[in-house]
Amino acid sequence: MDTKTLFGALLVAGVLGGFAINGFFMDNESLEDNILDVKVGSEAPDFTLRDSKGNSFNLSDFENEKVVVLEFMNMGCGSCHSFEKDVLKSYCNSTTMPEDVEVISLTQTEDVSQEDLEERAEGKNWAYVFGSEEMTDAFGADRSPSIVIIDKDGIVTFSESGPMTESELKEKVDEALG
Repeated sequence: MDTKTLFGALLVAGVLGGFAINGFFMDNESLEDNILDVKVGSEAPDFTLRDSKGNSFNLSDFENEKVVVLEFMNMGCGSCHSFEKDVLKSYCNSTTMPEDVEVISLTQTEDVSQEDLEERAEGKNWAYVFGSEEMTDAFGADRSPSIVIIDKDGIVTFSESGPMTESELKEKVDEALG
């Protein structure tokens, strides 16, 4: 057997052995078992987010300090634009929104540029961040907009797809504030 054939056989054996050992130590969990399924009443997973200005922060940074309202949106979604213009813009003004509430709009649009996100955030007084498929899946945000509210203890208190009115948003945030 020549050196190349021997090397190839050893490489294949090593890869197969690695998969076998990995399967043994993973308690036979499938990849689907590892996908988060966040429900109302459960702890929100922590994610690192990057805003339209390039700053990074974690969802857990707000724990014990603020209620977090997440809007999962798509850049081309008309319902999302309307929700932001008619509900969030009004709610997030300085006289309506409590100081201990943070509103974050996460784009679910793939390949969105930082410039496009900055343009979307212009004139708004809440954060626009780059979302991820992992985060969208974790929160079950299957439609745009999807709204998730997390209380100060990091517990999901509300999670629904589709737009809502400002009074409904205020009611759900007030419930999370206690």
